[in-house]
Amino acid sequence: MKKSVVGAFIGMLLILSLLLPSQSTVQAQSSTIYSTNFNSGYSDWTPSGNVSGVSSPAIQPNSVRLRGTASITRTISTVGYSSISVTWNMAASSLESADHCYAEINTGSGWTAIGTLNDGQDTSTFYSGTSNNITGADQNANFQVRYRGNGATTGDYCYAEDLSVTGTSGAAPTNTPVPTSTPPGPTPTPPPGGVVPGDPLTGNGNVTRTLLTYNDLFTGSSSAPVDDSAFALPANAAMPNHTFEGRLELLNEATSGGFSEIKDTYRYTGNGDNPRKHLPEFSFEFVQNGSHLIPVAQGLSYTSHPYWNYIVGPGRAWSETGDNGYSRASFPFALVQRNSNCTHNGVMTFLFNGSGISKVRYQITQETCVYYQINMWGQLTGTYTAYSVSNAATHKANHATEVANRIPTKPIAALASDYPSSGINTSLFGAGTSGTVTSYGIYFNGVNYIGGCPTRYGSYAFCESMRTPSYSTAKSAFTSVALMRLAQVNGTGVTSLLIKNYVPEYTQGGVWTSTTFGHMIDMASGNYNLAGFEADEGALSMENFFLAEDYTSKISYAFQYPNKAAAGTKWIYHSSDTFILARAMGNYHGSDIFNMVRDQVYTPIKLSAGAKTTLRTDNSASGVPFGGYGLFWTQDDLAKVAKLLNNDNGSANGTQLLSPSLLAQGMHQTSNHGFDTSINYMYKDSFWAYNFTTADNPTYYGCAPWVPFMSGYGGITVAMAPNGATYYITSDNSEFTWKDQLTETNKLSPMCP
Repeated sequence: MKKSVVGAFIGMLLILSLLLPSQSTVQAQSSTIYSTNFNSGYSDWTPSGNVSGVSSPAIQPNSVRLRGTASITRTISTVGYSSISVTWNMAASSLESADHCYAEINTGSGWTAIGTLNDGQDTSTFYSGTSNNITGADQNANFQVRYRGNGATTGDYCYAEDLSVTGTSGAAPTNTPVPTSTPPGPTPTPPPGGVVPGDPLTGNGNVTRTLLTYNDLFTGSSSAPVDDSAFALPANAAMPNHTFEGRLELLNEATSGGFSEIKDTYRYTGNGDNPRKHLPEFSFEFVQNGSHLIPVAQGLSYTSHPYWNYIVGPGRAWSETGDNGYSRASFPFALVQRNSNCTHNGVMTFLFNGSGISKVRYQITQETCVYYQINMWGQLTGTYTAYSVSNAATHKANHATEVANRIPTKPIAALASDYPSSGINTSLFGAGTSGTVTSYGIYFNGVNYIGGCPTRYGSYAFCESMRTPSYSTAKSAFTSVALMRLAQVNGTGVTSLLIKNYVPEYTQGGVWTSTTFGHMIDMASGNYNLAGFEADEGALSMENFFLAEDYTSKISYAFQYPNKAAAGTKWIYHSSDTFILARAMGNYHGSDIFNMVRDQVYTPIKLSAGAKTTLRTDNSASGVPFGGYGLFWTQDDLAKVAKLLNNDNGSANGTQLLSPSLLAQGMHQTSNHGFDTSINYMYKDSFWAYNFTTADNPTYYGCAPWVPFMSGYGGITVAMAPNGATYYITSDNSEFTWKDQLTETNKLSPMCP
């Protein structure tokens, strides 16, 4: 009897188990992927500089002492894990104001600080912190952690202690050793490549080379910059013998390299050493498609350097008979001043084969920066870690598509031969003080007619990839375009939305009762100190806004102005107003406003990968976009933005991207030209405009065309004529010479019907 009851009971349980929902026995749990207390030393870490184990200070019983600029690095595979977190412990002693100790991580896009100790935290007391859910760290075979110091002297010390890496996995984790010296090879692109326009190279490799020879790169040194042509793809280059795929890392950046000063208005650097005179830590992934060397991370890459961030652009790889079987690589890069738009263009080159590289030569000999102009150069030891880069095929295909989508270019002198009856004088274009013009061009009738890309040492090796800062052209090309896009998607009523409903910090100053998005795009909030032309923009109060790096401080300075006029009645130029508006639009949209413009406007018009980032608060890719400045253009990018606005009526690929009515206002195609700025220019929707008449040139007899233009600090102009021509120039001597040049385009097609 008991057996039958028990059997029935078990049977009922079996039935219930089938009917009731079940829970998996394998649950996600946080597991330790790697941990160390350094009590047994640091032999599984890669040291650089003066590194030693010490017993004091220590948590128990040992720590690792980093002297001066020393570091220790560990590669940890997180494959099989997500939601990666890193916990660090660090102490410091004898730091000065410019000295720091860092705990850093690298997911493949460069080093990012997750912990920093500064002067005042140098009492040999251990501090700890945890960085959770690190973007890019999940399923990463080459996730890296590092402790590093940047002390100016060997008497500055950092102390590394307990570190752990954890993640979520359904199975028990196992520690993964450091990759061996023979990791999996790169995904092949067998020469000849052929998938990027222009490939394969057709030369035989017989190149006469006197600069940066094989011996120079392996055993030489750098005492000064050389002509930039030494970094350029030579005419007789042959396809590369090898494929470069993996990570390029430079060593001893903080203590090596040469430096010379051209202009230093604010006396940033003197005769002594200074971190501004050295590169930030460089560690970037590359893939190769035929003869094209492609950085995985393009656009602005934030670093932990106190003064510099990176932009790394696509370069080339090839072979020369004098390189003893090695392949040669070269690529453009730029240093971008931290929290600023100033952009300093440079190049790097090295030789490589399947297992190693030569030393890496670099130089910076050009910039767009009114107040700080410098040369930097050096030759550093580097390491090449070859492995299959994640999504390599996608990166290769994307670059091939980008190159194929570039607007056709010709030298600007070709305007005269393409339009022989026009009588156009192309020598007028690019006018400005010698040595201060970065680039210029005319977009007309589907062709980008470009000027040169001069540096202090010849023509830039990668003119097509030279980065120039937007400065305030971003007010038009980003923030105004963002409002036009929101209006196209959600209706023009977005211009009537109130700032106070979307930026809670409005209570910190001014009166915002009735200030709308539309008022802010016109620079007419009614809150200001000084009424003169750009008087507030040049005052100390705005300088505080520009210098503020964190969001809390920056938004506080943006709201610092008292109310002196009703909203919409007085034009006062404030970059801070554009920051407020960008924040408001992001909060209204519900997500990052720059990313919206990137995905919904910049990508459809096929801007370069390097143009799809912007300056943000907190020196972080997750910060708030500046809005009023902080983009980085190539000549192709500028031409495409102008084409969207001036030629394509805000549409691309048959799709209307921008509100036609707001675009017409910004392009000054309506009777409402906005506010008189008191210097013969009107301002509407963050676009300037000038009304040409016969007083400017007899050409305009019979009409008085309005020409909208974007303008940026230092000498940046993008002027868009009603005849379809756009003249753009980037310079840094505070010269804004463009009216005669734009009038010259009237010879190509008359502005007056």
